[in-house]
Amino acid sequence: MTSQRRITIGASLCGFVSGWEATTMFFLFPEIRDVLASGDSTDAAWILTITGVVSSSLLLQGGRLGEKYGYQNLYKWGILFFAFTSLCCALSPNLWVLILFRGLTAVSLAVISPLAAAILVAKADSGSKNMALARVGVFVGMSGVTGPIVITLLIDSFSWRFGYFSQIPFAVLAALLSWRDAEIPGRNKKREIDFVDSTLAALSVGFLVFALSKADEWGWLSMNFSGTVALSLLLAFMVLRRSKMSNDPQIPLSLFKRRKYRFTSFLSFTIASTFFSHWLVLLLFLTDIWDFGLIKASVLLTVMPGMVTVTSIPTGRMADKYGHFPVILCGIIVYTLGFLQFWIFAGESESLICLLITVFCAGFGMGTIWQLLSVSASQNVQPDRIGSALAFVNSIQRVGSAFGIALAATLTFSGSGQPTVALYQRGVGFIVVTSLVSLLLTFGLRGDNERESSNQTSLKD
Repeated sequence: MTSQRRITIGASLCGFVSGWEATTMFFLFPEIRDVLASGDSTDAAWILTITGVVSSSLLLQGGRLGEKYGYQNLYKWGILFFAFTSLCCALSPNLWVLILFRGLTAVSLAVISPLAAAILVAKADSGSKNMALARVGVFVGMSGVTGPIVITLLIDSFSWRFGYFSQIPFAVLAALLSWRDAEIPGRNKKREIDFVDSTLAALSVGFLVFALSKADEWGWLSMNFSGTVALSLLLAFMVLRRSKMSNDPQIPLSLFKRRKYRFTSFLSFTIASTFFSHWLVLLLFLTDIWDFGLIKASVLLTVMPGMVTVTSIPTGRMADKYGHFPVILCGIIVYTLGFLQFWIFAGESESLICLLITVFCAGFGMGTIWQLLSVSASQNVQPDRIGSALAFVNSIQRVGSAFGIALAATLTFSGSGQPTVALYQRGVGFIVVTSLVSLLLTFGLRGDNERESSNQTSLKD
């Protein structure tokens, strides 16, 4: 097996296990909520949001550590650490221990997510980068198709713990495939590593998510809510200030001179907020309101990752031919229309047609958007800065996911934790609003990608 083939398969397996982890956690949520959190959805939601809180702050360091110590080394050890923390999650005795190890899992994801993309983009031919990531998208889609069904069957037969056990073999195999691969060029041993920024960023995101989770209890206009949000913004300002003053900034601020990188970053936030919140809202809508069983709900929702699998390769080819803007725009329009009709027509009465339209549209949108964001962010970037460029976009996505899940959960669950149709309609309305914002941001990607790449000088920090 050639090195390029091993890299592609290893990155695909990494995408598979990452997609498996991200998708199946939502299907584990109802069981963990009932078993470990006594039915409290607000507390249980931290098993979902903690990943975004932790990984969003460490993703930048993951890219920089790769630049300093070697992408390949950190990538393979990061995958093995993911396998170890998955084992610890499976053996957790209570909710808060599980949340702790979920946080440590996020540390491993912060390493492997940007480095897998950086390795694949760096070693792919110039004309095949979109297709390389599209192939990974196929595996991500496959994980979303198989994962929910397998997980719900494991839960039904055994317990939620087997959901975490199931991740381990894929992670170990991905590590073994990458073990002998050579380093990619662009290693910079002088790259500074500053965990102060990571700590401040984690606290900033953590306070924001905490405020959103307590908004219903405290009141949106209360001093507690306003003060916590203000503290979060102050910490974020400190991170940006430190990056601006640093000779080797943690956040690649100079890349924001590129219009497409700037809009790709904003779009990554809103897209992640939308995508991750819709899993939670739709799953619990089906189980709590329409009284679908978990297995039936999982089968219906696998239509979304199934569409991701179907659309990933054609999306890569279309992006290579026409650029990112028209492809992403089409995906967001279809996605928005799907949830708009669900928001209008879904109510107490079960509407299978309404649901199927939504999941088909959501899957099409996910398949045409997600992988292209990484390529858009990496265009026109020096080889030794690709890790940081992709890490920042991934970090923004994690912040967006934590923000979206926390706010959707707050809008969906009442203070007593008892969901109603009206509250779930609010959650779906939030998805519609964020997708409309994404639609507007997409127009910042207008212009031919190749023309821009050839006319601009690569930017350095």
